[in-house]
Amino acid sequence: MEAELRKGSTLRAKIQVDLNALQNRFIRLARLFFPEFTKVFKSLAYAVLKKTPLPMDIRGKTPEELLFLYRQVDGMKSSQLPKAK
Repeated sequence: MEAELRKGSTLRAKIQVDLNALQNRFIRLARLFFPEFTKVFKSLAYAVLKKTPLPMDIRGKTPEELLFLYRQVDGMKSSQLPKAK
């Protein structure tokens, strides 16, 4: 029983290390390719990534249309029209 608990604990630790590595890799790549992203879209970041991940997805849309899309994402609390502009 104790051996199985040790194996499970070791496996969980390895999975946690891998998860942290993937999160750090994503953050590093996002900062490399989109350095202004976190400065401009602090609270909108998740909604932007979810609904309009590519620049061509944003092009041609009004700020109101973008806010409509972003408000459909869970966790979007308030309207931020100035940031969408």
